[in-house]
Amino acid sequence: MPDTRPIAVFGAGGKTGTALLKHAFDRDVPIRAFEHNLPEPSERIGEFEYIDCDVLSDDFARQLDGCRAVISTLGVGFGPSNAIDPPPLYTEGTRNLLEAMQQTDIDRIAVISAAFVEHQSSVPAWFELTAKPALFNILEQMRAMEAMLSDAPGVRWTAARPGWLLDEPYTGEAVITDERLADGCFRCRHADLAASLLEFVLEDTWINAKPAIGRPENESLESPAAIKAELGID
Repeated sequence: MPDTRPIAVFGAGGKTGTALLKHAFDRDVPIRAFEHNLPEPSERIGEFEYIDCDVLSDDFARQLDGCRAVISTLGVGFGPSNAIDPPPLYTEGTRNLLEAMQQTDIDRIAVISAAFVEHQSSVPAWFELTAKPALFNILEQMRAMEAMLSDAPGVRWTAARPGWLLDEPYTGEAVITDERLADGCFRCRHADLAASLLEFVLEDTWINAKPAIGRPENESLESPAAIKAELGID
């Protein structure tokens, strides 16, 4: 029989979280949606239950009770202040998720890391030299998160490593490889990442692994000018 318990999704109101809920709705997968800034009722997906939750300060174990797994789509938006001193969503946030999971006997979690936590041969040299240094503090948090998951006893984890995220429609053509992006797959669409995260949990794949997720895109979406404009780098 199919597992009818809900999946807890954190960051459910963000771009990846919203896309994940849409995929879950289309597949009739029950979701319990956690979000610090709840979307307006008109912006919510289906009849999913939305729960106001700050993973850095709230006690949310009770709301996790009865869930089959956790998917964290939490992320730190890039900006000058976050680049210098990012909020500890990946470190303290993930630690709080793991503690709440332990209290509620949940052993499955999937989170978003980034392909750029380690060298990727498919990543353009100009990105390594100009954009990646600006992300240093955020990437350090992601490395610490991956290490935390690896050290967590009895936890079946997946740390998805998308390429540079892109807000474009779902394609279903994401290329998934172990730890490093496939050649020519520098970018990753939020909607493709969301579908992959949901699939990992539903199919119980990529356990204790770091799948890299990307897709070839048009030059207009991958050029130095396009990425620098997104990052606000001259």
